[in-house]
Amino acid sequence: MHSTTKRILSIGLTLALLLSLALALTPRLTAAATPPNQADSRSSPGCGVEQKPGNDQGTITSAGEDRTYRINIPRDYDITSPMPLILGFHGRGSDGAEFQNYTGLPELPAITVFPDGIAEDGKRSWQGAPYASGADDVRFVADLLDSLEDDLCIDLNRVFATGKSNGGGMVSVLACQLRDRFSAFATIAGAYYPQSFDGCDYSEPTPMLAIHGTGDATMHYEGGERQGETYPSVRTWLEPWAEAADCTGSKDRKVGKRGEKVVRTKWQNCRDGVDVELYSVADGGHVWPGETMYSGGGYVTQDFSATDTLWEFFKDHPRAEPAHE
Repeated sequence: MHSTTKRILSIGLTLALLLSLALALTPRLTAAATPPNQADSRSSPGCGVEQKPGNDQGTITSAGEDRTYRINIPRDYDITSPMPLILGFHGRGSDGAEFQNYTGLPELPAITVFPDGIAEDGKRSWQGAPYASGADDVRFVADLLDSLEDDLCIDLNRVFATGKSNGGGMVSVLACQLRDRFSAFATIAGAYYPQSFDGCDYSEPTPMLAIHGTGDATMHYEGGERQGETYPSVRTWLEPWAEAADCTGSKDRKVGKRGEKVVRTKWQNCRDGVDVELYSVADGGHVWPGETMYSGGGYVTQDFSATDTLWEFFKDHPRAEPAHE
């Protein structure tokens, strides 16, 4: 009995040691299984600074001029946990407050900020269009990012920009001139005047998403003339971004629901984990698809959401390397 007991104790000790070894190795195995495109978060200087959640108006001084914006900080905001940041740019004649309302962007799990353009002839607008006010909006956005990063706990690897119409044109300007401050871009019913991409060197692979209605009577899907300028089709505007990422051709896929005709065009084999995508909404007007209130003229679908689509795109495209320091 004595030898049998010793054998049992020996076997039990061996099993315990094996179990301990397995538990010790488990975290390493889990870490190794983490998808490679999931970049680590990178905290802004504002982590630890006390802030109250809510929707509010903000003001900063840029180039000697007071510039305003709306900001929404989610209820679950934690000053020690970096959150994604989305900047949303309104169209001509609108403002940040109206834009945030019809897009529903503040409902996303991110800090959302909606800058106001400078009024020209009574209508607010952005750099990148023939009717722009002449203000240095790129500098304003850079100054705004500096301010937000100093005051809020932002994940610097997850800073995104989106916009509609002239705001989409402003996103094009930022992708060309301030891309090191952002992780990915999305335009909806974009106004791609030549001023929005003039001089762009397309030197880096850049995640770019465009959503446009084929029935847009303001900024035609196939390009046209407006404000004395000739502007390209949406696909033509996107092509240089696909070339910058060394993509090889594109594939179409129907993604509409409930009979809605929405086609996703995705460029293939792009390098560095970059995606370039176009969503074409059949008969869609100059609108924000899935809008929560009026966003522009023409047909608007409620079975396809621009907000949900761009958020999925943004989530898939964090920065994999340090951005602005």
